[in-house]
Amino acid sequence: MSTAGIFTIFFVIFGFVMVVVGWITRKWIGRSTDYLVAGRQINLLVNTLGVAAIGYAGTTLTLAPAFTLMGGLVKSIFMLGVAYSLTGIISYALLIAPVARRTGAHTLPEWLEIRYDRRVRFVVTLTTIVAMLGITANNVLSMATIISGFTGWSVQMTILITFAIFMFFTVLGGMWAVTLTDFIQGVLCTIAIPLLLGFLLVKYGGLSFVAQNWPGGDFWTTGIAGKTFPWFSISYPSVLVAFFLYGMALVWGSNSYWIRVSSVRSERVAKYSFLWAAVILFLANGFMYPLLGAYVGAANPGAFVPRGSAAPAAAFGIFLRTAPPVLAAYFLLTTMAASISTSTTYYMAGSSVIVRDLYQRFFKPDAKPEQLVKPSMVFNTIFGLASLLLCFFPGGPVYLFAFATAWLAPVAVIVILGFYSRKFSSSGAFVGGLVGLIFMSIWTLLDLTKIYPLSSKIGHMVIPGLVVSLAAAIIANFFGKSKYEISVQKRDKLTEEELKVLELIQKGYNIMAEITDLLDVDSSKSSELVLSLEEAGVIERLGNSGMNFYSFKVTDFGKEVLKKVKKIDEGAEIDEVGLKLLEHVKEGKRILADKLSRETGLNPMALATVINSLVRRGYLKEGGLWRRTISITREGLEVLSKFKRS
Repeated sequence: MSTAGIFTIFFVIFGFVMVVVGWITRKWIGRSTDYLVAGRQINLLVNTLGVAAIGYAGTTLTLAPAFTLMGGLVKSIFMLGVAYSLTGIISYALLIAPVARRTGAHTLPEWLEIRYDRRVRFVVTLTTIVAMLGITANNVLSMATIISGFTGWSVQMTILITFAIFMFFTVLGGMWAVTLTDFIQGVLCTIAIPLLLGFLLVKYGGLSFVAQNWPGGDFWTTGIAGKTFPWFSISYPSVLVAFFLYGMALVWGSNSYWIRVSSVRSERVAKYSFLWAAVILFLANGFMYPLLGAYVGAANPGAFVPRGSAAPAAAFGIFLRTAPPVLAAYFLLTTMAASISTSTTYYMAGSSVIVRDLYQRFFKPDAKPEQLVKPSMVFNTIFGLASLLLCFFPGGPVYLFAFATAWLAPVAVIVILGFYSRKFSSSGAFVGGLVGLIFMSIWTLLDLTKIYPLSSKIGHMVIPGLVVSLAAAIIANFFGKSKYEISVQKRDKLTEEELKVLELIQKGYNIMAEITDLLDVDSSKSSELVLSLEEAGVIERLGNSGMNFYSFKVTDFGKEVLKKVKKIDEGAEIDEVGLKLLEHVKEGKRILADKLSRETGLNPMALATVINSLVRRGYLKEGGLWRRTISITREGLEVLSKFKRS
């Protein structure tokens, strides 16, 4: 059977599995928080493969081998291996992911209002929607072009079938469906790494084959034409540009990575899932596919320019044509899986912003999460149809993709400044972000229209864009004041909402995410209450930057205020809600967290917060590959027995 025939069988099975996942996960959606962030129930293994699935894209399957053919194996390893997989993903794991999870913001624009103001949130919301739209469409179109070249299917039909499959499971199951399908696709792509390595070694042998047949000299340092690209240059490709583009701008400024963080169970999962994903991505983008480029170039020295007509980007396609049909069909399936996994994550990143940062924030601010499920599905469908139509607009995805990559860089600047500088103001963020967006949009427009192509005359726009954004932000910051530079004026008369938050902090729910989830509100509201309490002198932050900025403690004055209005027990090991939860799981058997939500009356997000608190204190154990399960520990039984006696 031909490669096309075998791939068709694989494709039918793959599509069926994706549809089944969507059908199953639709039953897990009870609130918009389930739909947008999977109820914050995603565990370490699932999120690791989910994050890896973003970076294991059809684009990287094309670029990684191409960089070897253009500049040699060492620089190819640095481009997507060191710059993106190690620097980009690991820096996100260490600098951003744990802090982002602690903030409790569902989306990146939502956090921008917490840290800055509504103006910044609104501007970035609009640019995020357009950026995610362009990236989604571009990924599907690129994948459809590759598939049609091997199967003979029309590009249009491939696009329609692909959208029909992933819109079905995404609209029905939201982030739950995207996460579980990404897990499956991540497994498929991860299996391909040792499979591909084994095939190359069996067919061609070790690196001596590459060394003997490489037409450009030393394959470690030069490309197939005997040339290379620079280490340090603002032109693309260069390793320097790769570090700023793949290692910073496209990662730090993207909502696709943020929603992955928002959906996990804890800060630990947020951090370590990105670290493990970095390892997987380095094995793929920094080792296997650069190595594939070396083998393809050595085996087909006359195929690529200047000796032949094929561009370096065609390396993966040329390899597929020389592989046995079953293997070629499987590797082609991984190309499709990689593209769909990336597309659906960006798809959810775009539609979640429409729901959370436009519809709910500005039109339905008082809507309950249960009331936002249907609107979430509607906006998800609209976003998908817009992406589909864009694929049929000549040049549309390419143009929007170009703007998307430009717009993410200024956002990356204001994200990192906001995380690690309390004094950075809303004025600095707004001006820096807006100037950067305008500057890079003009640069992109001049390139696309060929009026004055700055990229060919100066270099890639990412470094100039980052410099302009940073300079504008710093200058504007001198003319503004951070809303967190406050003067404390002690106040003992608190509103009911303020008292509720103060009591939560006293009970140990003292991080921003826990407060937001227990109140069941948008983070902008909970952050206002926290800031008001800070100004009243009843709480203080544990630090001025990073994770401690979103961690709080009650001051001595705050304890006095609580004593006046409520009886508090500072020595209590556990609150009533925690005791109630332990009581429900005292039998010791594992129970679904969703079931506990119905039995205790706590909403799923509040329940997740209480569970996290009890797990941290050793009273509960958690598990569950897909949905969260919990069981009581010996320490939990002891504390339950102690309080029942008292």
